[in-house]
Amino acid sequence: MNTQLKLTTLALLACTVPMLSASAGEKPFPKLVPALDGAPPEGFTIGKGTTAYNGSIDGSIYKMNLRSGQGEILVPAEPDFDVFAGDCYKLGMRVDPRSNYLFVAGCINGDAYVFDADSGEEIMKYQLDGSGNSVINDIAVTQDAVYFTDFGQPYIYRLPLTKNGRIPEDASAATQIPLSGDFENGDNLLGSYANGIVATPDGKTLIIGNSGSSKIFKVNPTTGHSDEIIVSPPLAGLLDGSFLDAIVMYDGALFILSPGETPDLDTVQVVVLADDLLTGTLVGNIVDSDMDGVASGAMHGDSLYVNNARYLDFPGLPTEYWITKLSIYDVE
Repeated sequence: MNTQLKLTTLALLACTVPMLSASAGEKPFPKLVPALDGAPPEGFTIGKGTTAYNGSIDGSIYKMNLRSGQGEILVPAEPDFDVFAGDCYKLGMRVDPRSNYLFVAGCINGDAYVFDADSGEEIMKYQLDGSGNSVINDIAVTQDAVYFTDFGQPYIYRLPLTKNGRIPEDASAATQIPLSGDFENGDNLLGSYANGIVATPDGKTLIIGNSGSSKIFKVNPTTGHSDEIIVSPPLAGLLDGSFLDAIVMYDGALFILSPGETPDLDTVQVVVLADDLLTGTLVGNIVDSDMDGVASGAMHGDSLYVNNARYLDFPGLPTEYWITKLSIYDVE
């Protein structure tokens, strides 16, 4: 399917795709879902049914129902968490529905965690990097592996999965893959590296965002070779008062969460990709007054749910946090 046809299809889907509306007698999905106050969020994902998870740099994971708005602490915060000391325990997260494992990126500790998504039990902890330079950031799950980005170094990490998504018992089973090609050689205003990551449905290609260069890249998950995806017009980035954060992929389009210097600059940039994944068209932005420091997101039906890190209020505790429900068709 060529790019123009994809653009037309995306527009038509607003009229043809059935919405996840409430049946008679069911409570509708609210636009705002309360998250755990006082827990600065980063990672967010959706698991079985209407169950979602919001993770915090303090180490806590909050489990919530997108329809009822009710929630509970699945994993408590680290008792020694000190926001003023720069502590960071958990960032991106994803659920593998086959195993019901909740994979979590371990931030500056260089680790990756696996939790039971129902009970919160820690099943496994993997050491991805022990150099002290890593910031394990975001996650993509495929049929045979889990991939992690590193915001501090030009690497990705691959954790192999066996049949039905089972994890290895060896705590050192993950492999480090250096990023090469356009990603490594591009301009970088932050000195930072990979942030958001998604995998194509067949798992053969990764798409990774670089917050420092405000660019996205097509990455070979085996070799780490990368090619820049040329986006027209270019993505808004640091020089525009914005920041490339998490990426969500849906039906050939990328939804790139871009928190701004102020909440009114928060956007979700929507890019429709060409079939070869080497070019893309920025078709517009999703903006909403209930976004405030969008950090991570996930799809539920044709709704994009995003969490709000409220960076301008951080680290003022206790801060109120919430999840915002967006329509992917509200593109301006």
